[in-house]
Amino acid sequence: MHPSQRQKIVAMLALLSCTKFSRAFHSPVQNLSQRIAKHSILSTSLKSTTDNDQVASVVPRKFKPFPFQYHEELTLKVDSLTNRGIGVCRAEIPKSAVPADDDQRDSYEKDDKNWVVFVPNTIPGETIRCKVYRNYGSYSDADLLEIVEESPDRVEPPCPLFEECGGCQYQHMNIKSQREWKTSQVQELLERVGKQDPSSFPAALPTVGTVEVYNYRSKITPHYDRPVNVDIGDVEIRAIGFKKKTNRQLVDVPYCHIATEAINEKLTDYREEKFKEALEGRLKKRKKGATLLLRDALKYEQHDLTSEEQVVETDPNVYVKTNVKDLTFRFLAGNFFQNNPYMLPVMVDHVVESAIKPNAAGEKMTHLIDCYCGSGLFCLSASKEFDVCAGIEVNEKAVEEAQFNADLNSINNCKFVAASAEAIFNSKDPVEVVTTDEEGKEILSSTLVKDFPKDNTVVIIDPPRKGCSVEFLEQLDAFSPARVVYMSCDPATQARDAEFIVNSGYKITKVTPFDLFPQTRHIESLVIFEKC
Repeated sequence: MHPSQRQKIVAMLALLSCTKFSRAFHSPVQNLSQRIAKHSILSTSLKSTTDNDQVASVVPRKFKPFPFQYHEELTLKVDSLTNRGIGVCRAEIPKSAVPADDDQRDSYEKDDKNWVVFVPNTIPGETIRCKVYRNYGSYSDADLLEIVEESPDRVEPPCPLFEECGGCQYQHMNIKSQREWKTSQVQELLERVGKQDPSSFPAALPTVGTVEVYNYRSKITPHYDRPVNVDIGDVEIRAIGFKKKTNRQLVDVPYCHIATEAINEKLTDYREEKFKEALEGRLKKRKKGATLLLRDALKYEQHDLTSEEQVVETDPNVYVKTNVKDLTFRFLAGNFFQNNPYMLPVMVDHVVESAIKPNAAGEKMTHLIDCYCGSGLFCLSASKEFDVCAGIEVNEKAVEEAQFNADLNSINNCKFVAASAEAIFNSKDPVEVVTTDEEGKEILSSTLVKDFPKDNTVVIIDPPRKGCSVEFLEQLDAFSPARVVYMSCDPATQARDAEFIVNSGYKITKVTPFDLFPQTRHIESLVIFEKC
């Protein structure tokens, strides 16, 4: 390594640890309008076109000059937000604009006064000035230059990296406005994507949240890119953080405002450790970047299950635990487990309360099927209200954790199966559980899921972001349980699945959004379906 390069890296490490550097990232920031006027451009998508972060003056080679020229400035009104948290504006196409291809010509001919322009970091109702940097077949992307008329819902983001970091989308909006938009988005998706007549189901309830809107997240996964200069022997990591809002470049994040304070303390040490590894050449063999893990949880000690020692685990293969209400859950630090400990008990209460209500005939619900059960969160939390519970999860490690958690909490009426959700209704493996008769005697019962009493069975669904497969929904239809409790991390795919479920003879009886991740666009949505 050249001496001058080594000096640069040493200086960088020193800067990371100095008090001034820390203060710089925690000091109050200027008013957003003042910052925009001072720096001219809010987003950094234009800056990424050159290595030295200067705004490119040369038109990109693949830029399509219709309907707007490169860096053409527009003054627009923000109409709404996309499900990605980006402002939606509409612009009139200039009469002088010439379509670049057939797709654009078709869009132009359909409506020359309704061209969509997406502008991040804006709020509906605002008038803004923006600069176009990309045109597509029917819309354009632009950077925010100036807020001409500011929304009363706008607040100063506490994070100085909010403008460019893609981790948060809503820090510039007050929390009341954030939650109102999340409610309206869930409602709109059920109507538009799910094709549900708004008169056919109760309107989405106000988004449920807690007072913890910063420093709540108990897991983050920052990244760093492939170390540079590997081929010539010098290794350097330039950023450890998250992707930018408008491209795949990384923003260096020394402090994450939505992560817990324990994670941020660990992040400081972790960053210095990784920079040091690069400095000492220990990353020379790494040809790619990496995703890091920081999980704030309780330490799991097999010999002392009562331990409440808090840890921030960085090894995905180490067991940790957490308490949710009166239950304890053990899981691998790298496995999926909801990471807002303040909202989790609230969500569990809503799911359980929805599941245990009597059926249409006023009878008790006796059987529970938990699809995509993970480590058993919902199934185990509701277990004492049901006679028999069955959970299914494709991740074998998660199934092992679920069964362990049942034993850990002395729950003996739950059985977990490692298989895809599609297999649950046709499984030939009996659900063997221990139940108690009226005299208090324990009885071992064995039942196939397909033989569960349909009128007294509730199915909980908590699928990944892609939603449910058609095969699963068809089997759900064939099984025809009395109630479906559908929790989703993607209201769009939930709305798509809702159309299928409703067409299978169900009606929506309740819609509840949850603000699991304040300051971000992400929404958890709970929809209850009852058999008609």
